[in-house]
Amino acid sequence: MFAQVLFRRTRLLLARSFHVAKKFSNPPEPEDILFTALCLNLKQRRWNTLHQLSSTLTTPLVSRVLLQFRTSPKLALEFHNWFLGNNPNPFEASCVMVHLLVESRRYDDALSIMVKLMSAEGGVKLSPLDVLSGLVRSYEACGSSPDVFDSLVRACTQSGDAQGAWEVIEKARAEGFRVSVHALNNFMGCLLNLNEIDWFWEVYKEMDALGYVENVNTFNLVIYSFCKECKLLEALSVFYRMLKCGVWPNVVSFNMMIDGACKMGDMVFALELLGKMRVMSGGSVSPNAVTYNSVVNGFCKAGRLDLAERVRGEMVKSGVGCNERTYGALVDAYGRGGRSDEALRLCDEMTSKGLVANTVVCNSVVYWLFMEGDVEGAMLVLSDMISKEMEIDRFTHAIVIRGLCRNGYVEEAVKFQRGITGDVVCYNTLMHHFVTEK
Repeated sequence: MFAQVLFRRTRLLLARSFHVAKKFSNPPEPEDILFTALCLNLKQRRWNTLHQLSSTLTTPLVSRVLLQFRTSPKLALEFHNWFLGNNPNPFEASCVMVHLLVESRRYDDALSIMVKLMSAEGGVKLSPLDVLSGLVRSYEACGSSPDVFDSLVRACTQSGDAQGAWEVIEKARAEGFRVSVHALNNFMGCLLNLNEIDWFWEVYKEMDALGYVENVNTFNLVIYSFCKECKLLEALSVFYRMLKCGVWPNVVSFNMMIDGACKMGDMVFALELLGKMRVMSGGSVSPNAVTYNSVVNGFCKAGRLDLAERVRGEMVKSGVGCNERTYGALVDAYGRGGRSDEALRLCDEMTSKGLVANTVVCNSVVYWLFMEGDVEGAMLVLSDMISKEMEIDRFTHAIVIRGLCRNGYVEEAVKFQRGITGDVVCYNTLMHHFVTEK
């Protein structure tokens, strides 16, 4: 029996020896050893140890580490940023990082990386098509999705680069990828913001041929475009076409038409839309603060403070709270109408409701007090702004200098201006006063 046990143990020992010998006959590659060391040290955030290994890092190796930590995007991003500071050419690794960030829905971080790649910040400025090429090259290895190209379009539009965004859309399609309707809407919105109206219509007319189906945001952009061109009836026609297509409007659909009507001074149309929002949307949309503020501001601009206050009352009654924009419009309107006491009362009401009378509101109060000749009151408000550490911007400076000069306090205006450095507006305001006085 003992002989059998001894024989069994000897056989196991020989088998183990053979396994060990076989293992050492195929030793791991140096890069695999380095990869394992990097992952272990990164997992424990041993940055000093990683720094000692930095001279041996290659872009493919860094990309491999990033992919290893795809389920820990925060740690992967930390490693990417650390590598960024130790490598002059991190482009390929950055593309991998963008794929991982988009996959984990960390869109802002992905946008930040792409915007930096397309700017001169931190290295060579790349074109949107350069970035697209890098993303396409690493697409399969990262197991990515077309969402990454949507993000690149957004990075371009965020920088105001409509041409770059369009080139990405076209080139991606040529490479077999198609950006979503959301990315296309984002691009068309950029065109409207840049006032590229003709280009907007060209792209819009191509949507159907490109295989896109309009959604509520697409229709809203078309409504906004007509409103920018002061074509309210055309905007309303698009609204009804949207309903006919089975696309239900949202509050933005109404806000754009109401704001367009207010800016054109057609307050009757604005009020009619405001009153019919629930009916026209099948009960799915109610006015929000933006809706009411557009109408309040429209009446303020028209000098109809009685109607502005009535709309504010309806706003409060409906459960929509007034905000800084509501009060800002009313304060400016009361000041313009020579009713600074009422403007000051509204400022007190703001603060009692927990709102802050911001720089815009205070600038308005200071301006109209100066216009009424109440220099002491204007300077008291300015002192209060300073004591509360509010931002004193170039408009504040210009208002104070102009107000002091207008009321005969030229010497005080010059002294005030001397305390400001590099403000061209203030210099121009003083020069204008001296020229007109001569």
